[in-house]
Amino acid sequence: MPDYNEFPTTPTAWQEAQARDWETVVPLSTEDPAPQRRRADRAALVPGIAFIVLAITTMAGVNLPARIFENGGFLWLVLIGAGVALLVSELRKARRRRS
Repeated sequence: MPDYNEFPTTPTAWQEAQARDWETVVPLSTEDPAPQRRRADRAALVPGIAFIVLAITTMAGVNLPARIFENGGFLWLVLIGAGVALLVSELRKARRRRS
């Protein structure tokens, strides 16, 4: 005979425990692990931002002193900065792999 009570019945303790067991989701051993979150590549980000700033400055018509570009001074600065950034990024990757 169906129960026509307007209030639902309260579950007992064993019913609550069984519901918790059913709600627990355990990953299968054959499932792929969750992908690791990617970080920004700072070695590419810093020279990219420097290039954008230089391009916008040049397009805006700002006159930069010619001494910056003489004898490849600006190019050497960019190359040394990019090299240091690459070195630091590789050292951090190696440190993460070890731990």
